[in-house]
Amino acid sequence: MTRVAMTDTTISALPSREFLRHHERLLRPPLDSWAHELYEELAGLDAASAGEPSVMESVSSIMNKTSFVMAAAGDMECARYICECQLRWVARRHHACLDASMLGHAFQPWINVGRLHGLMGDLKRALPHFTLGEMSAGEMRVSLGPCLVPENSWPAIFEAAPELRDVLWNAQTLETIKCYLKLNDFVGMELALARLRDTVPDTWHAFLTEGHILRLLHQGHADEAVARAADGDPTSAYDEAAFRLHEATALVLRGDTAQARQRSVELAVFLTQVRPNRPKDAPTLLRQLRQLARLLEAVGEPRYALAVSIHGLDVCETHDDQPLRLRFLETALRLAGPGHPRAGAWGRARRALAERSLYREIRRGPGAPLDVRRHPAFARLIRAVELAAAVRPTMGLGTTLR
Repeated sequence: MTRVAMTDTTISALPSREFLRHHERLLRPPLDSWAHELYEELAGLDAASAGEPSVMESVSSIMNKTSFVMAAAGDMECARYICECQLRWVARRHHACLDASMLGHAFQPWINVGRLHGLMGDLKRALPHFTLGEMSAGEMRVSLGPCLVPENSWPAIFEAAPELRDVLWNAQTLETIKCYLKLNDFVGMELALARLRDTVPDTWHAFLTEGHILRLLHQGHADEAVARAADGDPTSAYDEAAFRLHEATALVLRGDTAQARQRSVELAVFLTQVRPNRPKDAPTLLRQLRQLARLLEAVGEPRYALAVSIHGLDVCETHDDQPLRLRFLETALRLAGPGHPRAGAWGRARRALAERSLYREIRRGPGAPLDVRRHPAFARLIRAVELAAAVRPTMGLGTTLR
């Protein structure tokens, strides 16, 4: 077993960059296979029934995921173009039938455009895309690019999609905090958290508590972070694990290694027995396992860190997430050493990911950069989205955005 010393630099980088409480997130399977599946799903829909609510819901979901795929591949411009196609498609459908409920399909692409601005570091342009929770609560007039949501349309929108209220509040809470976290703007984050606590319903206050803990951790306020994590109000086993992970992180930061080791080992014993009951639970579990492996290395428990990473790899066998699978592979290879019976297989898997994965965060090193729009799986999917949205093609092979 290889023991890796943690330096001050690696310890200061220990706080999570992500929320660890459970919420809806997408798994990240191989992008080319995912793009092919989305294309097949879109091609299988009945074009003659495109105005039916169930078909519109399916097309909206495919377009949302297509934007995610393109962003994950590193083409932010194309990802935004897909969102704009979707918004123009919703606007045309609404104008054709004047059914206000159709406007509900415009909110997710509008939020996605804000996420893209946030990923590119443009906080000023990102934040207005996330204020929809309070605007819907006040039944305000909202402009979502080409889609105008009048004040009197909100009842019809929520009658058709009751779950949309939660989607809008979720985006206002989580996406706002994520933007500040990504930019290391912890002063702005503190102010935003205070405003959100006065604005969002109580259901989302646990995320505000986690956001506050994340801010404290990244600013090095370990004592206060320990106290806030201990006072967390978990509503599930995943929530309990999230707050305990943050507490253990804070203990490491303040130098209380023995207590941090005890907390981390207890979490390892628990989380290595957990399998996601539903596919939507897997992204949360995988992120918690990844953070726990990092903690266990920090407190000098490489055997437990290896066990946690191996469990992460096992979960990825049925719920694949390529970027996280790569992190588990790297940790397992570093800690196990070449003599481990699975080291050869792990090394081959890591090389295959590095060579074949289309995720921007995995592609690294020398070589020609991927021309995302010319990749066959992506090009075909983009064209299918353009056809479904009835927009003039501008993203096909050999073309660029205007």
